[in-house]
Parts: sequence; structure tokens; C-alpha cells
Amino acid sequence: MMADRAVPHAYPMSTRYELNTPSRIYDQNFGEALTPQDLLTPTLYHGYYVRPRITKQLGRGFSEVETESGQWRVRLDVCQFTPDEITVRTVDNLLEVIGNHAQRQDGHGFVSRSFTRTYVLPVGVDPLLLHTDLSHNGILCVSGPRTTPDPPSTHTLTIHTHTQD
Repeated sequence: MMADRAVPHAYPMSTRYELNTPSRIYDQNFGEALTPQDLLTPTLYHGYYVRPRITKQLGRGFSEVETESGQWRVRLDVCQFTPDEITVRTVDNLLEVIGNHAQRQDGHGFVSRSFTRTYVLPVGVDPLLLHTDLSHNGILCVSGPRTTPDPPSTHTLTIHTHTQD
């Protein structure tokens, strides 16, 4: 059967190969014109896996979530938006980053951009303690302390047995 066939991967044990939850999402600059580098950058071939144009993507828009021992951090490239076009809010245990700017003219015509990115806050991150910073190059950083929950108290239960009469 074709469904049972496994596809080999050149580097299956690599820590950089993330299957279910990537910590970084690249190439988030939607609506931009193609550059010559977009067309001329070759893909790298390593065994059975054709890698994406990672060198080009490293310099472009991204979304990254980091969880360190006592800190939780989200970094998001919002360089296409001004600070007054960005809204950061929390709803229950969700963090929402919203960017929106009206239609404007650029070198290729008219463009309007908007995005909504939602992150789930992990257990131990208080939404009221989150802090935002916007760097000079358009990287939005939302961070907050991560507290460890109290260990559950131990309680031993008595096992009751019943006999059949």
C-alpha cells in the first residue's frame, strides 16, 4: 500500500528539523514584489530533501516563540507597519498581535496589508505581566515571566474492598 510507505529524510535525527511545532516561521512578507534574488536563489539539495531557500528567508519576515527557564518570548517581524498600526492584546490565555494599514501607493501600485497572529500563552505566563518592545528595525518582542505552578499536594487515598456475599 502506498499509504504505509515511509519517505526517507536525509537528516532524520537533526534537532533543526522540527515536525509538529516549529519555533520559527519564515517569509511572512506577503504582498511584496518579486526581487531578482527570489528567482535566482537556488534550492540546496541534500539527499532526499530539497531544502527551502533558507538563506533568503533568514533576512525576511519571521515569527519566533522562545521558552527559556523563567521567560516566555515572542518575536515577530512587523517592519511593514508603524507602531500606531499595531495592536497587541490578550484574551484569556491568548496573545493577539494585529497589524493593519489602509491602502497606500508603493512603487508597484496600491497595496493594503493586515494580519492577525494569535499565540497560546503557556501555563505559568500571566497575561497582565506581558511587556512589549518594538526595535528600530521593526521586530516586535512580547515577553513575560514564566512562573512554575505550585506542585500538587500529595494525598493518599484508602482503598476499600468489598466482599461478595
